[in-house]
Amino acid sequence: MALRTRLQTPFRPPIDVEGGTVRSTEWASYLFGKIGIVLIAGALFLALSLTSSAFWSPPNLDNIMIQISVLAIVSIGETIVMLLRGIDLSVGSVVLLSSVVVGALTVNHHEPIFLAIAVALLFSLGIGLINGVLISIVGVEPIIVTLAMLLAVQGLDQVILAQNGSWIQVLDPFFNGLYENQLLFLPVMAVITLGLYIVASIIMRSTPFGRSLYAVGGNPRAAHLAGINVTAVTVAAYALSGLFAGIAGPLEVAQIGTVSQNVASGLEFSAITAVLVGGLSLTGGAGSVENTLVGAAIFGMIDNYLTLNSFSIYYKQAVSGFLILVAVVVLNLGRLRSER
Repeated sequence: MALRTRLQTPFRPPIDVEGGTVRSTEWASYLFGKIGIVLIAGALFLALSLTSSAFWSPPNLDNIMIQISVLAIVSIGETIVMLLRGIDLSVGSVVLLSSVVVGALTVNHHEPIFLAIAVALLFSLGIGLINGVLISIVGVEPIIVTLAMLLAVQGLDQVILAQNGSWIQVLDPFFNGLYENQLLFLPVMAVITLGLYIVASIIMRSTPFGRSLYAVGGNPRAAHLAGINVTAVTVAAYALSGLFAGIAGPLEVAQIGTVSQNVASGLEFSAITAVLVGGLSLTGGAGSVENTLVGAAIFGMIDNYLTLNSFSIYYKQAVSGFLILVAVVVLNLGRLRSER
């Protein structure tokens, strides 16, 4: 019997290059990967709405979109590095650093807002570049590098905060406008988040860099033999992760109005949860930012529902862990079925 070679990409249905029949399980896996997470999110929204009239009210829906904006933006960068079979544990501390830099420069040093944001983004990009260089060139494991960076940046955050009175209250109209205003019938922060996802989706789908990400994540050695600069792709991926975390910083400032050591606490684990719930493959090379956005929405809906019903933070932690377990189990069951 001649071997048949199947091709399957993140964005196309499974096909057989020799014209053979593709198994129904492959089609089922493809369809679930495309719309399954959306169906789950829709069913969850319906269930939560039926059990809480406050949940589906327009003001609360706006509140959910605002609440998940920071998580969703950070999760873009986490998606990119996890596509490469990596991880970035430093994103929460980078969000705090970006928030601290923006708050300190605008409030305590009276610098222009956009200059402060630019400086914060440069710091964040630099941290991502350092992560990428240490991982791809020096050869240190991603979890070790980013955990060490988490601790280092957290220390830097505390130093800057201590020099600025331990906490910074930001009352600038610019940040109030980000939080309160609407554009195209949506909160401004939601529009910014959707805009970043559209840009990220175009990059992932339609550019050589995006295709290189999937190739390196799927098989780094094969990608190298195909002429792809694996080192450059990896450095760029971690740089983007740092940059997206930096972008989330000013939005965090707009949300809470105060910068303190508790800002973005545990955000790195929430981002990883959103990516896994979105169905990204743990073996690399398969997943999409669109599904990550839905994963962030699922996480945000559950978090909002628990808050509305006065559940403690411990329930939220339990739900986060449960979501990760379910996502990993579903992914592995899907992989085992497709291999049969």
